[in-house]
Amino acid sequence: MVPGQRADTRKQGPDRGAGPGHGEQVEIRLALPNDQGRHSVSTFRTRPVARSALAPAERARTLVAGAVELRVGVLNMTHEVNRHAVGSDGSVLFIAPPDSPGAVFRVAPRLRPQIVTVTTVDVASVPQHDRIRGSLRLTGPVRPTDEPLPAGVRTHLAGPDPRDFDTAGPVLRLQPTRVSLSWHCEGAPDGSDLVEIAAEEYREAFPDPLTEYETQWLPHLQLDHSELLRTLAAHVCGELDGSVDVRPLALDRYGLVLRLYQPDSHRDVRLPFARQVLCGCEIRDAFNDLLQRAAPHAPGFSC
Repeated sequence: MVPGQRADTRKQGPDRGAGPGHGEQVEIRLALPNDQGRHSVSTFRTRPVARSALAPAERARTLVAGAVELRVGVLNMTHEVNRHAVGSDGSVLFIAPPDSPGAVFRVAPRLRPQIVTVTTVDVASVPQHDRIRGSLRLTGPVRPTDEPLPAGVRTHLAGPDPRDFDTAGPVLRLQPTRVSLSWHCEGAPDGSDLVEIAAEEYREAFPDPLTEYETQWLPHLQLDHSELLRTLAAHVCGELDGSVDVRPLALDRYGLVLRLYQPDSHRDVRLPFARQVLCGCEIRDAFNDLLQRAAPHAPGFSC
């Protein structure tokens, strides 16, 4: 870049028209000085960036959005949080239990922000030999929220008992400054699955749109369509002998992941969709498209 140029690189949303590879356009804006000393802006769009699975930041946002339980650590103590919400910037909202260190904000709401660590574990919705798919660790300052919350958030965080709404402490917000993701699916051959994610990337990412559907569809596939899953796996891996156990492991907008268990090892296989699936209403058609490519005469997914 020549002196005087200022570049602003922005990722655009998923490009549905990019076809296989599911590209993501990157917009580069160059501010060039003109004769009057001002900067005029020229915009260029690069070719789509190929992607076939969630980026680490997207995975992290997806994991925290779907977490059933969080463990919050502060002052060398940890406590469980069973209800939380996630802001549009990835910040985590929760109410500290009365007997936890975070409850100090009940009596000292203007206390200096405390550095806390939130961890959560992702568990497969289908029984596996090892159901732990990954874990996420968020570290950053926590402070009471002083801005209005969206309707229903405080009620959700306080719990189903109406009496808890009045006695609950302040809603706390964790703004992550450090994000660590460990994902054990489709892992690197050397087992190096720990990724440090830049806080800015985490804030700008979005959770996968199929998060809430994954826990419904994977058990359904295992229970009612196990033979079709073997057909899909055989299309990628070749003929499977009877000792191979095929189980659905993960689902996101890019495709379905199967785990193939053999007596002494396992292998993860991703079956990419022809296009990104951005709505739960498109999942069945995407599965039928996968099956049509693998076995044109198979009966298909009827439900």
